[in-house]
Parts: sequence; C-alpha cells; structure tokens
Amino acid sequence: MGELGEVINGFSGLKGRLLLFGGVVALAGMAWGAGRALFNGAESSSRPAPMQAEMRIEGEQGPVRGEDFLWKADRWSEGAAGLGASFIVAMLVGSMLRAAIRTGATLIALAGIAVWFLESRGHVSLWEDYSHTVQEGGTWIAARTEILLAFLKAHLPSSFAAAAGFGFGLRK
Repeated sequence: MGELGEVINGFSGLKGRLLLFGGVVALAGMAWGAGRALFNGAESSSRPAPMQAEMRIEGEQGPVRGEDFLWKADRWSEGAAGLGASFIVAMLVGSMLRAAIRTGATLIALAGIAVWFLESRGHVSLWEDYSHTVQEGGTWIAARTEILLAFLKAHLPSSFAAAAGFGFGLRK
C-alpha cells in the first residue's frame, strides 16, 4: 500500500500542474464538442465533410466564414480531447510503472539469490530453460514491433502526447 501512496503523492508540483493542464485540454475539447452537439441537436451529425466544405467555400456562393470556422473548431475539439486524455492516461501509467519497477527490481534480486542458492545445492537447473525463453521472447517482440510502429504513425499526435505524459509519469 506504500507504493500506491507514493504514486498519489507524486502528483504535486510540476506533475500535478501537467496533469491539471491535460485535464483542462481534454475537458475543453469534450465541452466544445458536447456543447455544439446539444446546441445543434440533429444538425451536428449532418455537418459537411471536408471535401463538401471546401467546395462550398470556393464555390459560386462565396466564402462561408462562420460555418468553416465551426467545422474546423469541431475537428480541433476532437483532437484536443484525444490529446488530453492520452496525456493523462499515459502519465498515470508511467507513475504506476515507476512504482512497479522499484518493487520488481527488489523481487528480481531476491529471486536471483534464491535461484543461485538452489542451483549451488544442486536442487534445480534453470539457466538453460531461461536462455531459451529469452530467445523466444526476443523473436516475439521483433514480430510485434512493426505493428506498434504502424499504430504510432497512424496516431502520431496522440502518441506524442502519450509519450510525453508517460515520461513525466516516470519522473520522480
């Protein structure tokens, strides 16, 4: 339970302000989108697609500034909500991971001492199985790396915000 307290106490100072800022960005994006949807009712689902909006702006009717601005603002609100939420979630995961790494390092050291003791007495032989498992794990990770890179490229802005939040979450 002490590790959870460390995670909660870690959100003071810079981390707390960054978490608050990410929340403000996400809530502002969600509030704009929800406010527009409530104000327009069923009309929000029938807003023009990007190509239709460009055709109407450059068409014979002349520029339609208000609708163009609102359409762009709707797009930005969706992006802001995704960026803010990605940042917050990644920051929380990073903070929890930091606490888990400390606990895991302690457990690995204790397990290593126990395995060394058992192998020195001749009770177990684990290193051959362990090296085989590590080789299989490396092959599995290499196969999944391409999928992860494709996902990150498809969602680059949210991925960047999530990576920044994750980095700040790992920070003490």
